Amino acid sequence: LPMILCNLSLEIEHLLDNEFLKKTIDECIHEVMEVFLRHELDGLIVENVNEDGSLSDTFDGRLMNPGHAIEAMWFIMDLGKRMNRPELIEKAVETTLKTVEYGWDKEHGGIFYFMDRKGFPTQQLEWDQKLWWVHVETLISLLKGYQLTGSGECLDWFAKVHDYTWSHFKDPRSPEWWGYLNRQGEVLLDLKGGKWKGCFHVPRGLYQCWKIMESINTSRINNSFDFARNVLDNR
Repeated sequence: LPMILCNLSLEIEHLLDNEFLKKTIDECIHEVMEVFLRHELDGLIVENVNEDGSLSDTFDGRLMNPGHAIEAMWFIMDLGKRMNRPELIEKAVETTLKTVEYGWDKEHGGIFYFMDRKGFPTQQLEWDQKLWWVHVETLISLLKGYQLTGSGECLDWFAKVHDYTWSHFKDPRSPEWWGYLNRQGEVLLDLKGGKWKGCFHVPRGLYQCWKIMESINTSRINNSFDFARNVLDNR
């Protein structure tokens, strides 16, 4: 809930009272970055905590979902930009990088769907599947991290995740993506849509990446013009 409210609050900002908006944003940032983000886990984000905010040594308490954590981080980056809080952006970028490193399958590539923070078996039988939404949301977060901080590590990981995503999820015979791969990266279910995979994550993800890249290119052009102008002024 706090994750999605980070994004929703900005989407409907024009409909909300300013005080209510600020209170909601502050609460969401606190919960995501101080309650679910755990310093004792080297800054990784857990899916569930006890009511008092402590960790639970149970299936739910040990559950990690790299895709959720990484998606939440580009929401937090947007809030950091909106509120002019560069330290929040830096923390979100740092968390993104830690999470993609943690969730990356070192043997077969791609990002695990579910993980257990102690390395125990999960209740979710689909834990080792590679899902479309996890990877496209990761592309957004890494590209946005590069845009906002200039992190070369974000750019390196973006290239790595981009190559995996486009070589595994894209159906070579039609424009749509597969949604569910097995751990080896092979198509597990060949349906293109269902209860969870609708026309949302892929179009939004590609649109976000396009607009970020457009902004990066425009910024580079403007910087080049500024540089040239300064050179001419100094002659």
